Amino acid sequence: MTVSMEENARIQMLSATSKDKKTATERSLVEKYHLGPLALHTGLVLSCVTYAVGGAYLFLSIERPEELKRRGRALLEFQELKDQFIGNLTLSNPERSMDIYTKKLMYLLEDAHKAHTFEHFFTDNAVAKDMWTFSSALVFTTTTVIPVGYGYVFPVSAYGRMCLVAYALLGIPLTLVTMADTGKFAAQLVTRWFGENMAIPAVIFVCLLFAYPLVVGYILCSTSNITFLDSVYFSLTSIFTIGFGDLTPDMNVIHMVVFLAVGVILVTITLDIVAAEMIDRVHYMGRHVGKAKQLAGKMFQLAQSLNMRQGLVSGVGQLHALARFGMLVGKEDVERVEPEDCVIAFSPDVMDGLDFVDTLSIYSRRSRHSAGNSARNLFLS
Repeated sequence: MTVSMEENARIQMLSATSKDKKTATERSLVEKYHLGPLALHTGLVLSCVTYAVGGAYLFLSIERPEELKRRGRALLEFQELKDQFIGNLTLSNPERSMDIYTKKLMYLLEDAHKAHTFEHFFTDNAVAKDMWTFSSALVFTTTTVIPVGYGYVFPVSAYGRMCLVAYALLGIPLTLVTMADTGKFAAQLVTRWFGENMAIPAVIFVCLLFAYPLVVGYILCSTSNITFLDSVYFSLTSIFTIGFGDLTPDMNVIHMVVFLAVGVILVTITLDIVAAEMIDRVHYMGRHVGKAKQLAGKMFQLAQSLNMRQGLVSGVGQLHALARFGMLVGKEDVERVEPEDCVIAFSPDVMDGLDFVDTLSIYSRRSRHSAGNSARNLFLS
């Protein structure tokens, strides 16, 4: 009994040790290959794709029945207008009948559904084509959440428009966060590859950003019904999320979604790297400007201290000169009285070798250069 209990305890310890080793190995693999952040980025991308596909099915289920109803009404209106025009041709004024028919037809064609019905279902050489298909719905949801907003298809029912508002409020932030996260992740990979020097990747991605619309434009020009200039114009307005919707190239929906996603991510990466490089430059210049200010402040303080020292030395010299002057005058105690008719300035007899207070005056300079002249000669000269 005791042996069996010991064996069970040993088996439990071995199993616990093996589980700990397995957990540690899994953690080391996750940390080594950065699987945690990669799983987060992948989850965001998959959530965006699922949101777009689910939204396509949602709007297709809402707008497809509405399209069929509007198409039926439009066909009836066009047929009635045609019958009226043919019946009025027998009247005496066919030109007036033609004008009335043209005005009514133009008025009907202002509606997008009626114009689509007239083009694809009413004319003789028309090819039947639905507005709301899964492909068009996927383009609609993708260009809504990115957001480009071509306007090729749009909801016309009240329920569809209310759903669109809620769908955009949730989808646009999700897509922008995903795009920003993907761009930041790619920028971090580029930073690890090139190191701290971001100038080279910034130049590379700027060149890629300029080359991408040209390459896509050449492909669209070769495979669709628009010119090269229009293709480049369409590419630029798409990847910068302008999306006028004035051009409609014949393009596969999957290709269009991939083109939009890659282009917007490329713009995000380029802006992130270029902005990081510019911010680093600005911080570098700011740090050096701050150092220059500190150096200038120290030099200013040094100049102030030198001026104060020079003033103190000059003041001490003046005090010494005054003291010597007082000692000499007190020692000699000479007072000279001049005649009343001749008034001249007072000048002590003994002032040879006495420095004046103003060391910068011409008298002081002359006394230093001429040792034989006395203070009396300076006063009387």
